[in-house]
Amino acid sequence: MLIPAMRSWWWSAAGFWLYAATLWVGSALTLLGQRNPEQTIGVALAGSRDAGLVVFSEGIHVAFGPIGATALVAVICAYLLWIRKKPAQALGFALVVAAGWLASTLAKTIVARPRPSGAALHPAITETGYNSYPSGHTAFAAAFVMAVTLVLARSRKAQAASLSVGAVFVAVVAFSRVYLGVHYVSDVIASVFVVIAAVMVCGSVWNTFLAPRLSTGTRTESAVPVSEEMPRPADGLK
Repeated sequence: MLIPAMRSWWWSAAGFWLYAATLWVGSALTLLGQRNPEQTIGVALAGSRDAGLVVFSEGIHVAFGPIGATALVAVICAYLLWIRKKPAQALGFALVVAAGWLASTLAKTIVARPRPSGAALHPAITETGYNSYPSGHTAFAAAFVMAVTLVLARSRKAQAASLSVGAVFVAVVAFSRVYLGVHYVSDVIASVFVVIAAVMVCGSVWNTFLAPRLSTGTRTESAVPVSEEMPRPADGLK
């Protein structure tokens, strides 16, 4: 199971409420427009950008964009499926990442928040349109960490280590998006809440529908008929 405790549909309901609340906050921030006080953070960072950090942030932009992120997940799922022979893990990993990423994409469409002002922030890369909230790159990072923690980490110690390292990874990706001038701080924070909401829904669906069917199929395929497993006893001694 992804999260053993998430067997109740209350987890899904809570996830939907958290998602709705995050969308509401995003819509309220969108109404502020350029009057958003977060703009001052972007302006301060824009005025003191370091060339090395810009290159580093641009590398994150490319590595964890749609193409790079999809390739990374595909490689991991292929390894789990064909090398480790664990189709359930491959499916679970893909499901968690996809749920977080798709939830972020849907939120972008619903909220339709404009990108930060290019005239004020002088972004280091070109990102335009009404898709600022939440950050897709940060959402992928958070979803990736959740997938590693819930699907691949097999012990509490491994899960704690995964979350600790993963939190730093998500923070670095989030900072890079704000540093490049293509997102507000609230965009990257919202990404984490969107992913958590998606995993809450995903976890209850997995534990209720998918996990039992996968485990049943595995037991059925691995079972050996008694007649083939053991020879028939002799009729008697001669």
